This record gives sequence, structure tokens and C-alpha cells, in this order.
Amino acid sequence: MSKIQNIDSTPNYISDFLKANMEQLYNIHDEGKQEQGLGCLGLKCSEYENTMDVFYMNETTLIQTLKQESWEKLKYTIGEKRLFLINDLDLNSIFLIYI
Repeated sequence: MSKIQNIDSTPNYISDFLKANMEQLYNIHDEGKQEQGLGCLGLKCSEYENTMDVFYMNETTLIQTLKQESWEKLKYTIGEKRLFLINDLDLNSIFLIYI
């Protein structure tokens, strides 16, 4: 089972990727939300494989990843921010980042 982490514990390669690509990530998030409705930006990454897959996760997709009740709680905490759900495959960890 994955352990949920916060931004302070993200590996450097994730933080560096976010900083270097924030404008494009915002665009992907905002376009996905406009087309698919409420959700978050999903990132699936592996430092070992040198991969970072970025995609929008609508509510249906999120419920496949999270429990329904977890998503219900999360969506009310988003407010005006953007939620990024980062799945680090190497560490078997999920990072939730509000930006």
C-alpha cells in the first residue's frame, strides 16, 4: 500500500520537474478541468526509469485510485487551488500537492 506524503517530503527530481514545468502543468490541469470537470493533475513518475507521465484525472479516474470517501474529503479542501496527485513508482508513495 502506498504511503501518502506531503510536499516537504518530495524527492528533488519531482520538485525540480514541477518548478521547471509549472506553466505547462497549469495548462494541462486547467484544460482538463474545463473539458472533464472537477479533478486533479495526475503525475506517475520513476526516477529509475527517468519517466514522468502527466495526465488529468477526473472524478471517475480518481475514484479508481482513491477511495470515494477520500476523494469527497479532498475535493472540498481544494478550493481555488490546483491539486496534483503524484505517484512515485520507485518509492511506492503518493504525494498530494496543492498549488
